[in-house]
Order: sequence, then C-alpha cells, then structure tokens
Amino acid sequence: MPSQPHGAAFGAVGDVSPDAVAASLGRNDGGFGRAQETYFDHPVLHKAHWGWEIVGYFFAGGMAAASAALATLADAAGDPRDGALVRNGRYTALAGAAVSGVLLIADLGRPERFIAMMRIFKLKSPMSVGVYAFSAFSATAGLAALEQARADGTIARNPLGWIPKGPRVAVHALSAALMATYTGVLVAATAIPVWYRGRRHLPAIFALSAASTGCALQNGLLALGAGSPATSRKLEVIETVAAAAEGLLLLDYERTAGVPGKALFGGARGRRLKRMTLGLGLAVPALLALPGLFGRHPKRGRRLRGLVTAACALSGGYVLRESVVHAGRDSADDPRAYLQHPV
Repeated sequence: MPSQPHGAAFGAVGDVSPDAVAASLGRNDGGFGRAQETYFDHPVLHKAHWGWEIVGYFFAGGMAAASAALATLADAAGDPRDGALVRNGRYTALAGAAVSGVLLIADLGRPERFIAMMRIFKLKSPMSVGVYAFSAFSATAGLAALEQARADGTIARNPLGWIPKGPRVAVHALSAALMATYTGVLVAATAIPVWYRGRRHLPAIFALSAASTGCALQNGLLALGAGSPATSRKLEVIETVAAAAEGLLLLDYERTAGVPGKALFGGARGRRLKRMTLGLGLAVPALLALPGLFGRHPKRGRRLRGLVTAACALSGGYVLRESVVHAGRDSADDPRAYLQHPV
C-alpha cells in the first residue's frame, strides 16, 4: 500500500500555512482549515472506566447525604413527631456511607488506593475534595448513629459522647452538602462533551435528585414503621419541590447540550431516562403527593402510597445516575462529538 502524504489522514486539508491555521482557529473549527471529521474514527478522549460500582456509589452516597441532612434538620426543629425521621435518617446515613465505601473501594480495586488518595488535599480537584468530604461524612455519620443508639437504649454508653455536638453537627452538615453535589462537579469537570455541556446543570441535578430520593426513602421507612403523618407530609413537600426543580433542570440541560447531548438524551437511553426518571421517578411521586399538599390525603392507603412513591423515586434516581455515567462513556468514544463540537 502506498504511504499517505503528510496530513492525508485528516482528509483534504488544503493550505496548512500558519495564516490558514490561525484563521481556522478563529473560526473554532480545529486549527487545520479542515475538511476532516475525525482521525480514522479513533476516539480522541480517554473515557472513564466506571461501571455499576460508581453508579451505585453516586446513588447511595446521595441518598445517605440527604438522609443525614433531613435528620439534622428534624433534630434542630425539635418537633417530637419527627423523632422517627431523626432515628431513621441517622441510621440510613451510616448505612449509606458504609455501602458507598465498599462500592468505591471495589471500583478502585484495592483498599490502599483509597488511603493513597488522601495523601494530598487540593481544593481545585473535585476528586480530592470528594474523598475528604466522604471521609468526614462517614465519621460524623458514625457519631450521629452512636448518639441515636444511646438515646434508643441500644448501647449503655456512647464512648465518643465527649465530642462537642455543635462542631460535630456543623461538620456533618457541610460534608453532607458536599457529598450530595461533588459527584456532579466531578463528572462535569472534564473534556467529555456531554458532561462538559452539563457543567452548569449536573451538580444541581445530582443534589436535587439526592434530596428527592432521600425524602422518598425516609417516607418509605416511615410507612413501614407507621410514622407520623405530619412528618410524611413535610417530606412530601420537600420531595415535590426538589423533583420539580430537577425535572426542569434536566429539560434545560437537554435544550442547551446540543449535538453532544444526544449521548444522554437521544436514542434508547434518552427514552429510558425520560420514561424512568422524568416519568416514573419524578412525575408519579409528585402526582401521588399532590392531594397531601392541600391536606386532603385519605388515611387509608397511606402506607401503600409511601412505599409506591419510594419505589418509583428510587428507581428514577438510579436510572438518572446510570444514564449520566454511561452517556459519558459513549460521548468519549465518539470523536465527532469532540472534534466537531469543541468544548
């Protein structure tokens, strides 16, 4: 086979003089004055290797953070009717942190790699901030669970009860906020087109999804344990507001993402995202909660309604994270998404 002349791999590039390159850069078409679309259809970006472990980490971490925030707010409000929410929120926050840790280490492959990630702290690195936020959240979730176990009489004495509650709660709240948002910042702080186009949406979408799924989880637990209807109504209000904002942000993300957004919103994945997340995960729970927002929820069927709402919202929240992660992999594999629509 005859060898290709220099530059033929890019197609008919024509004049590649410095002036032509400068003019091409000014047009934002890649710097070659090019007619080429790709370099032999080879990907030009390194895609994340993330699989179901990271999807589960994003999902469990968000719910754990929201559960902790809800328990903290309920405890600060001091309404005795919210005691079950405080208890459930503290325990599920610790359980979510434990599950998240297992999933993160499973993705890393070896536990010592997690320790190695903590050797330095960089404020400009979402991953570095996230590791420290997760560590602080896990530790303070454990302290809150110990406090709750002592209040429940499960343990006779809290061995760490000497730690001041004020600073502990402040660190717990801050780390929970970071846990709910940093994963959205992490995926958006890349050159992968579909994620980069969502850099103004993904952090807020992940935080709102954490809030809606966290409320749904806690409402489901209250339904199983016959919790206070007043607490359930508060959770429904928060969940409905968060779900509405999440849905609007998702639609705006699709509107502004352009061609690279097809990896997330196009084809079978986009249809599944809209059906499972926008429909089942956001719209159905909102419709079920709507009568209660006006104080008209019938007492009969409250437990079943809480369980159905929880199942729908949790399914939609998981599909959201799964779709975002897999869309990023496909977007990185598509050289046209990057070369023809530069970030």
